[in-house]
Amino acid sequence: MKDTLKDLLKLINFELNRMSKFLYGLIAFTLISNLIAYILLPVRFMYQVNEYMQINSKTIEQAVNMFGRYSFFDITNSLFLIGPIFVGITGLFFYSIFTWYHEWFGKNTFAYRLLLLPVARMNIFFSKLITVFIGIFALIATQMISLAIGFPIVSMIVDSNFLANINLMEAIHMNLTYHYILPLNFWMFLAINGIGLILLILLFTFILMERSFGIKGIIMGVVYAGFALLVILFPLFIPNILQNYYILYHSETILLEVLVFTIVGIVSLVTSRYLINHKITV
Repeated sequence: MKDTLKDLLKLINFELNRMSKFLYGLIAFTLISNLIAYILLPVRFMYQVNEYMQINSKTIEQAVNMFGRYSFFDITNSLFLIGPIFVGITGLFFYSIFTWYHEWFGKNTFAYRLLLLPVARMNIFFSKLITVFIGIFALIATQMISLAIGFPIVSMIVDSNFLANINLMEAIHMNLTYHYILPLNFWMFLAINGIGLILLILLFTFILMERSFGIKGIIMGVVYAGFALLVILFPLFIPNILQNYYILYHSETILLEVLVFTIVGIVSLVTSRYLINHKITV
């Protein structure tokens, strides 16, 4: 057990080193884009307000009636903050695919050397899975730190007469996107990341099917993933199928979904273990 954990940690460290430049790039892009929003958007707002007041000889009250009050929600809802989130999600999704396939590229295929290491092959699977999630949590942490830094910057730039009385947490809660990526609610955060984990395991299983059987593996992977998604969605459609919208309480539906996700995850892990141990040969 101790040796297995040690091998896993070595593989995770190896995967993190390979992902580091890509992850640092995403973090840098997020911080730069966010910083632009924290400075440019409130400065532009104040410029428009001041220009309106000077040209039209308007009072502060009239300007407030014209432009409204500026809040940090206007920042969190901007493309400069929402954009990097979706870039990060998309980037890590493609990296999840790339982390498997780039090892088969080139003349001296690295995948074969990796599979010949004297470690359990599923450690390779888990190291890639954990590395992607470390990347996800690193981006979430970056966004949280960025928001904490950005809020006082915006508050300093916008004149207090035009600043809405909304604190940081209220501004974040107002944006639906952050309900899914930031741990504002522990159970929601756990559910979203649990769903992400199962979908990532499904993706890895699909890749291993393709690596094991080629074109046939793609067809098998599509069928398997489609069937898994149907099973996952089935509890949500039970009331419609049975034409009884009171057959399940909301809590029972959630429990069914947890059970289904768990089963799909276990089946996918068992399938992946079989494929990586017995079908991918060197």
